Amino acid sequence: MTTTSEDSGDLKTGYEPVGDNIELESVGGDDDDITAVRRQMRYPILKDPNWVLSFLLGLQQYLVMWGSTFGISVVLAPSLCIDSNLAAKGQLLNTMFTMCGLTTMIQVFFGTRLPIIQSGSWIFFPVAAGILSKSPCQEVYHVTDENGNNTTQTWDPNWHTRMAELQGNLMVASLAQMIIGGFGLVGLLLKFVGPVTISVMIALIGLNLAVVAEFQTSQNWGISLLMVVLVTLFSEYLKNVPMPLPYVSYSREEGLNYGVTWLKLFSTLSVIISLTIVWVLCGILTATGTFQEGNKARIGDVSSNLNDATWFYFPYPGQFGTPIVNVGGFVGFLAAILAGAIESIGDYFACAKLAGAPPPPKYALNRGILLEGVGCFLAGLCGPGLGVTSYSENIGAIGLTKVGSRRVIICSAILMLAMGTVGKIGVLLASIPSPIIGGMYMVMFGIVTAVGISNLRFVDLTSSRNVFIIGVSIYFGVVVPMWTSKIVNDPEAAKAIQTGNDEFDQLVRVICASGMIVGAAIACFLDNTIPGTKKERGLTSYEFSASSETDKGLVNKIYREPVMEYLAGKLPILRKLPFVPN
Repeated sequence: MTTTSEDSGDLKTGYEPVGDNIELESVGGDDDDITAVRRQMRYPILKDPNWVLSFLLGLQQYLVMWGSTFGISVVLAPSLCIDSNLAAKGQLLNTMFTMCGLTTMIQVFFGTRLPIIQSGSWIFFPVAAGILSKSPCQEVYHVTDENGNNTTQTWDPNWHTRMAELQGNLMVASLAQMIIGGFGLVGLLLKFVGPVTISVMIALIGLNLAVVAEFQTSQNWGISLLMVVLVTLFSEYLKNVPMPLPYVSYSREEGLNYGVTWLKLFSTLSVIISLTIVWVLCGILTATGTFQEGNKARIGDVSSNLNDATWFYFPYPGQFGTPIVNVGGFVGFLAAILAGAIESIGDYFACAKLAGAPPPPKYALNRGILLEGVGCFLAGLCGPGLGVTSYSENIGAIGLTKVGSRRVIICSAILMLAMGTVGKIGVLLASIPSPIIGGMYMVMFGIVTAVGISNLRFVDLTSSRNVFIIGVSIYFGVVVPMWTSKIVNDPEAAKAIQTGNDEFDQLVRVICASGMIVGAAIACFLDNTIPGTKKERGLTSYEFSASSETDKGLVNKIYREPVMEYLAGKLPILRKLPFVPN
């Protein structure tokens, strides 16, 4: 049987949008709304496709998170002073993808039990950059080679110490997230941090990263702009253009079935397609001699690094040394942890709505935040240097594909683990020229900023109170880090932060170096002290209601975790815990 149709073939995933815009005010417990969404889903949360199709759909979800997770890992390399060390960058990539796969498994099986992916978050990068900025990188490092000869290299031989500082502070800060989930403090947290604070916080992440994007793109503007143009072309102008994809399937009833299915690949693979095209172009221009030595878009000889890299690389606790903790780093990561937790709560409700599930009950919210804290602790223990949170882009993909199956997300996590444990893949991806990465950053950081601004839809922007808070907070979040960056190389400016206590001085520098912390702190203080109604502040639409679905059996089937249920059956006192249903 042969078919050639847009509507036939077991591989078709259906790209008509169900929920392009994830509106938090519409994720309450409206039974009719949930039922309507469930009817439109091809695979709602409790319905699983076969394993072959699950892996194909899981690959799609993996590709959605790949670009941003790759970017987060690579952007950390310059701050660690290993930008020219492909092997070290490969280790970062391998470790990050392994942690994403592991924590996704934990969240799906034991956390909220929603089809939600855990990935590295840009929320943590400004803090990490601030911690590492106190020891600027050098242009040349003098080292002794294995033969005892003095030589030089362009990357820090002691970069493990830098990573250990990120690891230790992230691990200690993640305990706060475990406490919030373990003691049921989610509701208390949301009373003080509203959409104004969240908007300022996320917008400043993108704005403060502008200096990173400028550094990468300025190395070759032509290549960077080509990357921007292609990503824009594929993701926006061609996103609804279907492409033919041949398939072959077999079933006992129908026998061999083959044909062509039409998928809108550009909307999902825009970053990877663009990156591949520009990467190949750089290779051609390098081979023809157009890109001379010293051109940052030139592709160097990576064969020796690939040969040295092991086929399999398994990240393990303490691989970068003993974690280091200090007050400044802890406070910085604590702020990022709290911001990530609040963002994830919104993601849980949005994911439930789009997957055709009732809103998560309180015990599921607490359990999800608790295990996100565990995920950040594991990320600190093994060392990608940055924490993990729920990934909003993959939630949007559920609405677009009409696939909310947990099995699909599990398959995606398996692919992440596979990607993270193949050492040669990490080294190969680390060899991508920095101007290509810069072009990708221009798009991604812009989107991050826009996501922050979009949260302002909940507040009254005609209120002079809100305009004042938003404007002052964002401006301070931009100006203070600019001033702090001068302290590193200007002894006179450094005198402004000299109290006689080195630990306190470091704490102040780390906080001031992160525009996200500065802006969010000011926004949170002003939003809670300047008089304003709940509606004016956006709190009425931002509050999350518990599940009101009459069929509590469905709530139990989706959100109750079997292992904890078994333990609670043996020890009824466990029902008193906030993350266990009573």
